[in-house]
Amino acid sequence: ELKHLFFPQKNKKSLIIMRRSIALRFVRLLFLLAFVMVATAYEKSPVVTETIGDDSNGEDIQYLYKVPKLSSGPRALFLLFHGCAHDAFDWFEKDENNCPKCRGLPIEVSIAHFAYEQNMAVLAISSNKGCWQRNPDASRVYKVLKKFSEKDGTDIGDLAHKEHVDVYAFGASSGGTFVSHVLPQIFEDHFGHLKMRLKGAISQIAAPPEVEKITLPMVFSHMPKDERIARAVRNTVDQMQKSSDVPVKESELHPMKLHETFFRDNAPPGYYETYESEKMFEALKTNGYLDDEGYLKEDQRRSDWRDVVCGSLEGENRFAPDSPCENNKSWTSELMNVAWASHEMRFDTFAEDVKFLIEASHFGNRAIEFEDELDDSNDLEFHEKRASQEGEGPAPAPSARDFDLMSQSGGENGRTPTRTNRPTKRGQPEFPSHWGPVPLLQTRDYRQYPPPYDEYFGSGTVVKWILKQQDMDRENPERAAKNDEEEATKQSGDDEDDGEAEQKEEIEFPKRWGDPPEIQTMDYVELPPPYGHGSSTLRNWIEENLRRDAEFRLPKRREKPEVEEEEEEEEVILLVVLVVAALKSDALIVIMFYYTLLLYFKVSIVLRARAVKV
Repeated sequence: ELKHLFFPQKNKKSLIIMRRSIALRFVRLLFLLAFVMVATAYEKSPVVTETIGDDSNGEDIQYLYKVPKLSSGPRALFLLFHGCAHDAFDWFEKDENNCPKCRGLPIEVSIAHFAYEQNMAVLAISSNKGCWQRNPDASRVYKVLKKFSEKDGTDIGDLAHKEHVDVYAFGASSGGTFVSHVLPQIFEDHFGHLKMRLKGAISQIAAPPEVEKITLPMVFSHMPKDERIARAVRNTVDQMQKSSDVPVKESELHPMKLHETFFRDNAPPGYYETYESEKMFEALKTNGYLDDEGYLKEDQRRSDWRDVVCGSLEGENRFAPDSPCENNKSWTSELMNVAWASHEMRFDTFAEDVKFLIEASHFGNRAIEFEDELDDSNDLEFHEKRASQEGEGPAPAPSARDFDLMSQSGGENGRTPTRTNRPTKRGQPEFPSHWGPVPLLQTRDYRQYPPPYDEYFGSGTVVKWILKQQDMDRENPERAAKNDEEEATKQSGDDEDDGEAEQKEEIEFPKRWGDPPEIQTMDYVELPPPYGHGSSTLRNWIEENLRRDAEFRLPKRREKPEVEEEEEEEEVILLVVLVVAALKSDALIVIMFYYTLLLYFKVSIVLRARAVKV
């Protein structure tokens, strides 16, 4: 192209088009250069390691946390409690600058990363002596939570400005016992000192507490091979279904089949290469450690599998990247425990369990943001009064099948459906139209609706509203009769318009808008056409997307003049990206980006004008 530019062999029109093509390529590369520089200037949130001196027993308290750096959030705080023989450094990947002691075990990292991706701050604490105990670990956890809650917005984002921070917790083995037995008591005892509220907990491979002590949504994940814990979980869930409205869920973790990419698929990206996973699987299969279906024949803790996967004493068979695969400290050792499924932390049901907790702690509560406005007394009196009221409890839990859930185990491992004590029916029944809309502001209690709506559950405010409307109908029969006539007239007209109604119901939102808000107010307003009626939350969401569409709607571009096919630019662009990615971000990058944008727009305008003349 440069040859033709300086030694033209074609007509003037082709020469102008060729010059325009070269100039646009140059501007495009400059724009890409500036964009990559700015992109590399924003680093991911680092893992922060801190220590608190513990005067009670002389042992320092170590904890690590990671906070999403987004324009809004984090939405909540997620606490992580390790098992015996582990510590807080297992939850994050090793970073020579921020966390050189971190081990980054694959299951722990996957759990922490998923919570982080949900826009939650992640906080991991180390126990005093390996396993978690009520004393002195309860006081140690309180000190960490108190210290964390006192940080400013620079460190913990929007959590610093919230009046009450929602907290969720996960624990395995002794950590699972701690989150279900001890942690709720910590939040209850220090309610006035912590601006946090425990919303739910996941207890994995640990015995559940007594039924009367379960006061918040919980998930109990167990492995059927551990018959003692499995029997205790099943008994607890059965009793909860019969005698309590507190949402609970049971998740079973069955053995997993090994296959060629098992180690790569069950670890975060970059832990295992595909060829490494294939060689490790082949070594286990060839040496008789797997049965015909691909399951482990015996507990890896009592097996010598390391000799064929992680290297023998003679230095042979080193297929695992973390050889020699030390117990409790290596990736491969943990994944072998995961496959055997007797007593090991698992990730495959974690996403489903977290969604259960979030829905269980908010479903049925339409006025969660107004709860402090509904009561004039302070928070402590507010909760004491709630606890003294009979027939009230937390909101019902949704079914796990209502979600499109991620799972690494799939159906091949024979997981049984989870069990929950959710109500008979969810949502709201269809009330008579002459009753008007359901009250928007509601209390957070949980009651059964009066007949004929007794299959539904919800706020006591709605119960009072239903009873009031029924009394008004009994006192004024003409009111109900007139409504029946109107309904009959409507029904006759609706039969003719069924096709149109079905068509309206099938209206879908544009895919570019994403999913509608999951949590919405229960008022009933008119939505922008052609979307019918719904909540004010949905209306605001639709109007915001319509506004964005109007702002970013671009005019149709003029057709480009035909030019010869351009040569591929991938190698040049890749080289630019690699060079720029190595640069450090500073003020010069922002200045270059600003002036490059000005240059891009000015050159584009000039070239477009010349192209029009041509």
